Amino acid sequence: MKTNFKPLGLVAAVAAATAGYSGMASAVATGATNSLGDLVLVPYYTVREGFGTGIHLTNTSDRTQVVKVRLRRGADSMDALDFNIIMSPKDVWTGFIDDEDNGDIVITSQDTSCTAPAMTNGKFTMPSIYRVGAEEGYIEMIGMGSPESETDSIAVGALHTSEGVPFDCASVRSNFFSLTAGVGSPTRKTGVVDSVTTKGFVPSADGSGPSATVDTTTYEDTGNVLKISYFVRDSSAGLEFGNDGVHVADFLEAASITNQEFGIASNDPQGFDYPDLDGGAPTNGADRGKYNELRAVLGGVSVINDWSANADLNVGTDWVITVPGQYTMIDIQEYFSALQALAAQGIDTYQSVDAKPDANGVNADGSAAFNDVTDYCVADVCDFRDIPLTATFDVYDREEQTLSTPEGDLVVSPQQPGEVISTLLPAEVNVVTWGVEPVLKSAEAISVTTPNAPFGWAELSVTSDASKDQSVVDPLTGDVTPVDDETAVPMVGFVAWQRSFTNNPDANYGRVVEHSYGSVASSAP
Repeated sequence: MKTNFKPLGLVAAVAAATAGYSGMASAVATGATNSLGDLVLVPYYTVREGFGTGIHLTNTSDRTQVVKVRLRRGADSMDALDFNIIMSPKDVWTGFIDDEDNGDIVITSQDTSCTAPAMTNGKFTMPSIYRVGAEEGYIEMIGMGSPESETDSIAVGALHTSEGVPFDCASVRSNFFSLTAGVGSPTRKTGVVDSVTTKGFVPSADGSGPSATVDTTTYEDTGNVLKISYFVRDSSAGLEFGNDGVHVADFLEAASITNQEFGIASNDPQGFDYPDLDGGAPTNGADRGKYNELRAVLGGVSVINDWSANADLNVGTDWVITVPGQYTMIDIQEYFSALQALAAQGIDTYQSVDAKPDANGVNADGSAAFNDVTDYCVADVCDFRDIPLTATFDVYDREEQTLSTPEGDLVVSPQQPGEVISTLLPAEVNVVTWGVEPVLKSAEAISVTTPNAPFGWAELSVTSDASKDQSVVDPLTGDVTPVDDETAVPMVGFVAWQRSFTNNPDANYGRVVEHSYGSVASSAP
C-alpha cells in the first residue's frame, strides 16, 4: 500500500531566532538553530485506532552518549515508560510505539544499540502502574552525559563492532544499578555512584561478557548533539505525517547519570525519574530549577495556526497542544498519595471520556462521581500546575468576510461585542478537532464548532488556572518556587492535516504544520 508522507521540513529548533517563541532564556536554548540540542520533546505519540508512532534518534557526535527516553501519559504526564540508550559515536536508534492484541503498549526496535535495561525480544512493555490512559502522550529525550574518554569501559562496551553489534552490552548495563546506601544491594560492585560517576565491569577482551574487573567512569555533559524526529502512522488508512522534535540547547550544565533500578517512590533521588524537565537528579541541587528557564523558552500566551473543516474535499485538521513538564509543579509525594487514595476506592488513576460523570454527577457505571486526582491533591497545597488552561478562540476565515453568530458557536472575526467563547484544556496533551472529521481519533478530543467557512486560521489565547499560584515543587522537600512569569504557558504542538478518500485509502495523505506562539508583547493592546 502506498503511503504518502509529505514533510514540510519545518525547523523545530527552539532558538532566539525562532518565530513565535518569546522570552528566550540566556541559560537555555542559546543556539540550536540547526535542530540539535541536549533536550528534545516530541509533542505527541499515539497508539489509538490503528495509529502508531515512530521516533528516530541520532547521536551526531564522536562521543558515546547516555540518553534518557521517557513516554509521559497525556492526562497528567506520569512517567509511563522510560529507559536509557547508550549510543556509540555517530549511532542511530529507531523505535516504534504501538499496542498489541492483549492491550499492552510496547516500544519495539530492530537496532542493537545498548539499552538499560535490556529489551526483551526486541521490545519494552509499558508497566501497568500508569498504563491506563497512556495510549496518548508526549515524549522527552534528555542527554544524561558522555564518558570523558572513549577508552572507558562503558564506551568500549557500547561501540559497534564490524558485525554491526555493540561489543558488550552486559558490561554497559552494569553501570546503571543503584549503589545508594539503604537502597542498592550492599554487596553490589557496580552502579551509579553519583550524577557524574559510575562503576561498571570491564568487557572481556574477546567480547564474551563482563570480566571481574570494575572500572570507574566519569561523565561530562552531553552537549548539543542530539537530532530527533518522529512520525505518526496509520498504515490501514495510508496516512503518515511527521516532523522534527522540538530541540532545546544547553538544557543541562553538567552530566546527570541516574540508576535504572529504583525511583523516587523508593526514596532514591538518584533513580530513573531523573533527569526531568526541571534538571538533573535532586542530589545535584545546582542543576535543578531548569523548568523556570524552559518555560521562558517555550512560553507563549496564544497558539496560532490554520484550520480546515472542508467536507467537500474530505479535509480535517486536529490541533495538538501539549503543556510539557507540568509534573514538576506538583508535590509528587502528595500526588502519589492521591493516586493511592483513588486506587483504594477501586478507581483507576485515569478515566477515559466514557467513564466521566454525567451532568447529574454520576459516573457511567452508576458510582458516585469524582473530578480527578485534584480532589485529593488540591490547588496550592500540592497542585500548582498551569492546567487546566482556559482557552479563548479568535477564529477567522481566509477572507475575513462571512460573519456567523449561531448561539454558543465560534464566529468569524470580528466577534459580537461582549461575546467570549472559551473552553478548558484540561490535560498536558490536548487534541482539538476542527469540524466533523477527526484526524488523530483522540479519546479526549475537544471539538470546535467552526464558522460558516471551510477553512481559515485561528488564534487560541490561553491563561493558566487562576485558582493556583503557579510554582515549581522541590521533589525532596516539597518547597515551592513561584514561576518567573505566570502569563506565559510552556506549549509545544502542531496541526495535523488529513485528506482522506474512503473509496481509495491509497490516496490518503497527511502533513504536520508546527504552531506559532503569540508572545506577551505581541498580544498586548
